[in-house]
Amino acid sequence: MNNLKNLIIGILSAVVVIAVGASVYNAYASPDVQTAAASDTAVQAGKGNGNGGNGNANGSQNGSGTGITSIPASELSAEETASLLFMREEEKLARDVYNALYAIWGQPTFQNIAASEQAHMDEVKALLDRYGLADPALDPGQFTDANLQALYDQLVAKGSVSLAEALKVGAAIEEIDILDLQTRLTQTDNADIQWVFNNLMSGSVNHLQAFTSVYTQQTGETYQPQYMTAEQYQAIIAGANGNGNGGQSGNGHGANGQGNGGMNGQGGQSAQGQAGSGVPQANVTNVTTVHGIVNSFDLVGMSITLDDGTSLYVQLGSSRYNQSIGFAPAVGEGVTVTGFPGDQGLFTAISVTIDSTGVTYTFRTETGQPLWAGGNGRGGNGNRP
Repeated sequence: MNNLKNLIIGILSAVVVIAVGASVYNAYASPDVQTAAASDTAVQAGKGNGNGGNGNANGSQNGSGTGITSIPASELSAEETASLLFMREEEKLARDVYNALYAIWGQPTFQNIAASEQAHMDEVKALLDRYGLADPALDPGQFTDANLQALYDQLVAKGSVSLAEALKVGAAIEEIDILDLQTRLTQTDNADIQWVFNNLMSGSVNHLQAFTSVYTQQTGETYQPQYMTAEQYQAIIAGANGNGNGGQSGNGHGANGQGNGGMNGQGGQSAQGQAGSGVPQANVTNVTTVHGIVNSFDLVGMSITLDDGTSLYVQLGSSRYNQSIGFAPAVGEGVTVTGFPGDQGLFTAISVTIDSTGVTYTFRTETGQPLWAGGNGRGGNGNRP
């Protein structure tokens, strides 16, 4: 147990974290307050035993894809207990706000990301159950934490003004979530909590990218960060798009490794000590092929109705990569998807074939490595059969 904690602490000792200090409510209520700047390299500096180039040396916080069941439980401090209870409700706030804004505007991005936020809630709930903590989550739109209740009311009101404001609300939530997770990662030495919080942060980076991309599509304007510095924001977006050279990952088992989207501009986030080698980049033991009709596409994923009538959200990854290969399925298009259950409970695509054209677009290798994680952070084009 102590060896595991020491290993994790050693990994995180390289992390340069933003000292937010204030609660998420105060962060949103006081956007002019400047938080301490993170390292120019990114939100978290990379480790791994390899060379760590510019991009994500390994990227996948989970290494081999193992979950918290493989990590021994540890005693909780009062600070760790408070973090778990708060993060359960903060992820719920994101889900509830996005569901409310989807009901107003019908923008699929809100519905799709709300589904991901539910998966985040479930991850934190697993930790609450593991440590015997009472779940603070109430009905939709209702919160045990008074500050989160006030924040929810404020965000829904702001997002009800226009679709552009609603998309800015979505991006603001993800900025706040990233900053808050960074702070709370410094307050725990429990490997299972670190594993889940890193998963949540990876998801938030992808969500931030999705909201800002749709905002630019809708308004023609470039999104300006509301709570991060410009440097912090640019480093996160660059890392999410896999810019730069991958370097050697994990325990040295393969160059150019990267995880799901990657959070870090340089060096990347290495595989956690408990998980190991860094290759494969994801757990691809349950690869399946499904067929369905596209309901919506939000640059980083698409919602489809399967042939049996059930709905499935397919996670694709980097929006920049998707745009570079020309992947933009039309609503109503038939698609065949080969993929696997991803780290956040979402179905992750390896490849998608468009029925009408027969073109196959590939997003990951057979071992789960993202193609946007290659030597220069870019991938190839769709392949015709």
